[in-house]
Amino acid sequence: MLHNSWQMGSAATGWTDSRAVSVCRQDEWPELETLILVVNDAKKDISSTTGMGDSVKTSLLLGYRAREVVDVRLAKIEEAFKARDFATFGELTMADSNQFHATCLDTMPPIFYLNDTSRQAIRLVHAFNKHHKQVP
Repeated sequence: MLHNSWQMGSAATGWTDSRAVSVCRQDEWPELETLILVVNDAKKDISSTTGMGDSVKTSLLLGYRAREVVDVRLAKIEEAFKARDFATFGELTMADSNQFHATCLDTMPPIFYLNDTSRQAIRLVHAFNKHHKQVP
């Protein structure tokens, strides 16, 4: 299994060149495991492609995020990953998720990918980290 990073692509291609590229192989950090929590397997109200198009057209936060945040944050996430620094990797990943969902809310009309269950899962992770005084 390869661990991947996202390359944005461009509007000129209709985002068809947006893709994941390999950062490193699983054997470079074999202890890292991924848990995916599916809180609702129903079709989303708005597809990711349509939502991104709406965000590009209406969200000032998305423009800021694309210009000022994403490349720097992804480089830091990749650096933490390669260093096997899970605390930094986790903190940066959570911050990026938060900002992504803020961008969704900044879109007109707003996009709501999170639901009550997913927000409760986020609260649980933060409570777990607070209890352990780290990001385990």
